[in-house]
Amino acid sequence: MKKKIMIFCDFYLPGYKSGGGMWTVVNMVDRFCDRYDFTIVTRNYDSKGDTTPFTSVQTNEWNQCGNAQVFYASKEKLTNSNAAKLVRQIKPDLIYLNSALSKPVLNLLFARKKGEVNGIPVVLAPCGELAKGALSVKPLKKRLFLKYAKFFNLYRGVIWKASSDLEAIEIIDVIGKDCFTITAPDLAPKTILPDFADEHKPIKVKGSVKFIFLSRMVPKKNLNYFLERLNGIDEGAITLNIVGPLEDKKYWKDCLDSISHLSKNITVNIHGPVSYPKGLEMLFDNHFFVLPTLNENFGYVFLEALAAGCPLLISDRTVWNNIEEVNAGWAIPLENPDIWLDKLKYCIDMGEEEYLMLSKTARSYATNWLADPTLGNDTEKVLHYAFNSAAQMNVDQ
Repeated sequence: MKKKIMIFCDFYLPGYKSGGGMWTVVNMVDRFCDRYDFTIVTRNYDSKGDTTPFTSVQTNEWNQCGNAQVFYASKEKLTNSNAAKLVRQIKPDLIYLNSALSKPVLNLLFARKKGEVNGIPVVLAPCGELAKGALSVKPLKKRLFLKYAKFFNLYRGVIWKASSDLEAIEIIDVIGKDCFTITAPDLAPKTILPDFADEHKPIKVKGSVKFIFLSRMVPKKNLNYFLERLNGIDEGAITLNIVGPLEDKKYWKDCLDSISHLSKNITVNIHGPVSYPKGLEMLFDNHFFVLPTLNENFGYVFLEALAAGCPLLISDRTVWNNIEEVNAGWAIPLENPDIWLDKLKYCIDMGEEEYLMLSKTARSYATNWLADPTLGNDTEKVLHYAFNSAAQMNVDQ
């Protein structure tokens, strides 16, 4: 009989607008469904920017979604008592929390704190929420809650899963030296764009370029920083495709103001949210992917862009800082706007021969990364550790 893993997360399929955290869960289910039974508790809508309830699933009931049973909870059902009730119903061998701050996760943690969920090991993956860049967005609210959580030992006894050594340090800095962390890279899909053909990439003419920004419209993603860099360029034919859901209207207003001041040689196309397949198609149809993010825990979109033969122009606040070494793009400090400007001009002036070589290298880097047979081993070790800790709990009892 397969062991049961119960996951609490903010969003899940059929949604696609919430960003990379959701795909961590999707990929874990797809990679390990032959070994474990998965149940998922999540919200009944797509993202913070789209709270319209799903119509393709049953709210407040269990639904079969791919290789998992999923409970899509309405706002009224996102309670501590209901989280405990669902745990008692499923009787999981392990609880996996895909956030440190989301509502479904906190429901479970508060129920656990009250003693309503006992004897089950808990793995918590904060998905970059405790990084300095992430905490700099709405900092007062987050800092106050984390102070409260530490005082009342809300996270007591959880196994923290960091996606990198850097995130492990960030977790310890925020939660304290006594917390237990294990590092395991976030899981990617087995393949991305398997029918990729580089001859179908858009031709790169000197003096002309197509950039794509594909992410949520929130301060953390830092779109306005890139728009401000574009404001220094008045030569060349530049197209910027902005793709993704609007979540922060105030920030988006600032971005629109920056767009209105760009030179006439720059065309900005605003597409809004698109489906996962459409997003991959749009990455393929552009020359360079840009994301001057304040912080990124993993960033599936970077891997997707590389797989689409779309070299990266990103900040150095991600785990993809080796892309220049492998000739797949540039990771540039946000503190050096002049370097950003130089690389933008370099991209504009690049010809087809050089671009095609860069695009092929980006694609090769992604496919080699995805083909690594050890990719899921570290996550498996985390799960095994948690299962063993459950066995130890039973011995201690």
